[in-house]
Amino acid sequence: MRRLAGALGWLLPVAGWLACASPLPPPAPPPPAAFYWQATSPAGGDLFLLGSVHIGESRELALPARIATDWQRSETLVLEMDGSGIADLERLESFHRYGLLPPTHTLRDVVGAETWQALLPALRDARYPLDAASRMRPWLLAQMLMQLDFAAAGYDPENGVDAWFWRRAAAERRPVLTLETLDEQLASFGLLSPAAEERLLLDMLEQRDAFMETTHEILRAWERGDEAQLLERVLGIRDDPLLAEFYQTVFVARNRRMAERLAGLADDGGRHFVVVGTGHLIGPESIPVLLAARGFRIERFADAFLEALPLELEIPESIPVPPAQGPEDEDSEE
Repeated sequence: MRRLAGALGWLLPVAGWLACASPLPPPAPPPPAAFYWQATSPAGGDLFLLGSVHIGESRELALPARIATDWQRSETLVLEMDGSGIADLERLESFHRYGLLPPTHTLRDVVGAETWQALLPALRDARYPLDAASRMRPWLLAQMLMQLDFAAAGYDPENGVDAWFWRRAAAERRPVLTLETLDEQLASFGLLSPAAEERLLLDMLEQRDAFMETTHEILRAWERGDEAQLLERVLGIRDDPLLAEFYQTVFVARNRRMAERLAGLADDGGRHFVVVGTGHLIGPESIPVLLAARGFRIERFADAFLEALPLELEIPESIPVPPAQGPEDEDSEE
């Protein structure tokens, strides 16, 4: 499980990236609703789409009845990526390929004086060595510093919603499928222009004092289904040309790739439980919108909220978890 956290932990949660942007309010904020959808393909396959946050506190999740039922009905768990089976050498090679500068360059060579001067005290505060930071591309260093901030605040990728379901699937010996490889995910960041990379790093450094407060606000917005606030952050970055490049590369392009792969997966007529970052499930170019354009019937369940419980509390027994239903059971009901 440490390998899963090691992979996902490097990939910046939606909240962290969006906290760097100056939000632009959307024209028509939707009412609060849980981030949970069912997408039924023309072939009859079902995708149960749950919006995740990739970090969290050490708390247990209680599933509402609808999600518990759909989980039991599903044949597989589908994640953005599962780093548990990636060899250490393969992981290292991917990060070297997309996250490190050429041997002939250092970070000081590729960022301006303003960014460099803002970076030095941040590295001292984080007790992160300058020599190591100097080898990183700006996008990777921004993620590294944010992960250090998350860890200091008690947030861990192993407590993210996707990691929670990964552990449950492992315990139940349920197959886990993925929508991306580590190489594909890191390549999305590697496609950013030097100017966009530096802008992301500088914005993170300038917002660092308020970074965790903003992250708390975004996590609470996710818990209460405040799509308006999350959309404000996601869509707001499109108002800046450099951040709009990030939005197109890291959100829209990946949404299209994941929607295409989900559509192919649903062609088998089966049921698949999908957990991806919430930022991929909201907005005009989100996965549900892209699946609808492919002929999927989309239904959102606004009251299907996950509940995070302190570890010392037990999950309420009032939440029904029906037995898994196999093909034989379905035939017998007919």
